[in-house]
Amino acid sequence: MSAWRHKVMDGPSGAIDSGVFVDDFRVERVVATRAELYTVVEARGRGGERVALTLLAPSLVGDKEQRRSVLGLARLRASIEHPHMIEFRGAVESRHRVYLVSAPPAHRTLADLLREARPGPDETLRILGQVAGALETAAARGLTHRDLTTQAIGLRQEDEGPHALLSDFGIALPPAPGCDLLGRGDDGAYRSPEEVRGQVPEPESNVYSLACILVDCLTGAPPYAYDRPLLTAHAHLVEPPPAVSERRSDLPLALDQVVARAMAKDPRQRYASSAELIRAAAQALDVEAEVPVVAAPPMERGRVRRAPARVVVPRSVRRTTAWIGVALLASAVSGFAAGGVDWSDDPRPVPAARSQATQQDRRQDVAYTQRVARVVERLRERRIGARRRLRAAQAPAGQAAAARALAEAYRGARAALPPSIARGPGLGRSLHDAERAYRKMAAAARGRNAGEWRVARREALRREAILQRALRTGQLS
Repeated sequence: MSAWRHKVMDGPSGAIDSGVFVDDFRVERVVATRAELYTVVEARGRGGERVALTLLAPSLVGDKEQRRSVLGLARLRASIEHPHMIEFRGAVESRHRVYLVSAPPAHRTLADLLREARPGPDETLRILGQVAGALETAAARGLTHRDLTTQAIGLRQEDEGPHALLSDFGIALPPAPGCDLLGRGDDGAYRSPEEVRGQVPEPESNVYSLACILVDCLTGAPPYAYDRPLLTAHAHLVEPPPAVSERRSDLPLALDQVVARAMAKDPRQRYASSAELIRAAAQALDVEAEVPVVAAPPMERGRVRRAPARVVVPRSVRRTTAWIGVALLASAVSGFAAGGVDWSDDPRPVPAARSQATQQDRRQDVAYTQRVARVVERLRERRIGARRRLRAAQAPAGQAAAARALAEAYRGARAALPPSIARGPGLGRSLHDAERAYRKMAAAARGRNAGEWRVARREALRREAILQRALRTGQLS
């Protein structure tokens, strides 16, 4: 046996330390561990390349729904490139293990910088503008950061100043109530109220978290600086946003208003995007801030984009499946990904005829996913307009009209989908349930019944969360 392979990780629960092999990657050091969720290590491949591996805990590997969700998010993340995101190469799935592969994390983070010194407004807005650009780019493709903290923002020093790199989108972090996350090593300093309640984060959740980080950078402490994490989580739910001008007298009162809006308890009252928050903060502070958003190339808008499978895995653990396409939407509702590359422990060679789909099959796959992409993109456009009208409506008639428009948007999307999806228990059922919920809201508004309106509104929000989960996890049919 080669001297290269001398200590192999034994199964999903084997010890992880320096010198252990995970397939053909040799672990050099453990970077971070989150109890019962995952372990991040730095490793080297057989060719000498350095990578970071996020090894999912056995409890997540064994949970089929969570495993499918992580793999779907990994495919989506691998399709997105931005100068302020760490390069992400994809997921490796075998019989006993699932792990994510990316470029090594930056050796210095924003958390390190804040421990050393408090950055000035210019440096703060430079760093957070870069982060907002990455978040905005990801949100346009349907991906929301699930673990936005100062520790997730790597920093690399360049001649013109710090270069931010988002190192982790939290795709291995399952949605869970704040108290559960606290038991897994999360201090909750930057979590939005909806995340504390265990809801799936949306782009508005990232607006809240980024505002918390902004407060920390400018004042030297997060918004709710309690010693006990449970008190911090409770504060996110009930306490008003801090007045930063009271913490630092040289900060303008206009910034208080920016923070208050970005940290509103109701996500719909916040800025629509992280980019909008940073631009508002820059204006209040009278500094310049660039928000580098990378738009999808024109040929990719509203059509299929194939997610690259760039992970180099050992031949002994690789099994290629037929390509079935990846549909990625610039959607405010969510994104979805289907298909990609699958790895397992099966060492048997796969005939060439099975490793590629025929040209006809590929054309059919592309047409199919393009159709779904167009439907969800159209739904996104209609939903944005109707949600704005619903938020702005004060009179019952306006509320009823906006709720009906949302119901029609969901009905139209379901009618336009391929029958196999429209009639299925995944996306089709979720669209149907969301439509019914908004029709109940419209009826309550017409009848001027405030109690029924509140009940119907809660139900509509719940159905939208289920719909988003169906899209994110790829449960299309």
